[in-house]
Amino acid sequence: MAGICEIHLNRRQINAVDAPQKTIVDPGTNLIIRFINHGSPIHLTLKAINASSFADFFHANIYVPDSEEFSIPIREYAPSGEFFLQVIVGYGTKCEETLIEVVRPDVEETFTDSPDLPDPDDGRGGMSSFSIGNILPVVVTIGLSLLLYILWFIEESIVYNYSAFVLLFLGVIVAWFSNR
Repeated sequence: MAGICEIHLNRRQINAVDAPQKTIVDPGTNLIIRFINHGSPIHLTLKAINASSFADFFHANIYVPDSEEFSIPIREYAPSGEFFLQVIVGYGTKCEETLIEVVRPDVEETFTDSPDLPDPDDGRGGMSSFSIGNILPVVVTIGLSLLLYILWFIEESIVYNYSAFVLLFLGVIVAWFSNR
C-alpha cells in the first residue's frame, strides 16, 4: 500500500505548514507527498532525516503553485523502522517535521523439505556414513609419516624429512578423492 502524506501549506497564515504526525508506508511502494497550497505559490525544501536505510531520497526543492505531488520510492528490502521528513519554508524560517514509519508485513514462515538435500538414510554420505574404512588410509599415512619424521630426527638425513612431507601430501590427496 502506498503511503500518502498530505501536507497543507499557507492554511492558517503565510508560510504555515500543517503536516500529519505520522504516515505509514510499506517497503517496495512509493511514499506520496501531497502538498496542498491554500495561499500564494511557495517554494519549499523537503528533506529526509536518517532515511538512508529506507530510500535513496535526501532532499528536494519544490515549487507548489496550488497542489503538487512528490513521490519517494521506498526500497523493497527496507527494514521496519522510521525516519523524519522535514518541510522547510520561508527561506528556512519555518520547519515542520513528520514521522514516516516503514512497516514490513508479517510473513508466515513455511518450511518444506529441500529437494536437493539427501535423506539421512539413503546411503549417499554425510556424517552418518562414517566408517573405519574411510579413515584408515588417513591414519596409516599419518603413522608412516610420524615414523619417517622420527627416523629423520635420529639419523639426521634429510631424505626422511622430504619423504614424510610427500607422504603426508599424498595422504591428503587420497583422503580428498576418497570422499567423492
